[in-house]
Amino acid sequence: MRTIDIAEILSPDLKSRMRAQDLKMYIENGGADAVEIDFRNVKFATRSFMDEFYNLFLKDANACHCAVSITNVPEDIKTMLDSVSRTQVKAKVIPSHTPEIVFKDVNEFLQYVSNPVH
Repeated sequence: MRTIDIAEILSPDLKSRMRAQDLKMYIENGGADAVEIDFRNVKFATRSFMDEFYNLFLKDANACHCAVSITNVPEDIKTMLDSVSRTQVKAKVIPSHTPEIVFKDVNEFLQYVSNPVH
């Protein structure tokens, strides 16, 4: 397993989705079967970076074409990563049995909402 110091490869401040994509290309070009991404020297990460990082490396184990693990993640970044992972679930669409109402103009809409009986 190859260990990658993410701060050394990218920066101690991880600020954009593009940087996560750069890391993915770096890992893929390295040809390793397994990598451990070390966050030890990371000082800051934006939600955008962590969202892209999660999608590229953690959400789909096969997306990077190698096994990826992470280590030494600072507590604040771990909290952000947990938050990002919880927001990845798509909302369910609940079918409605109420017919769609279409209005010709704003006046017709206002007339509809001012009438208490529907």
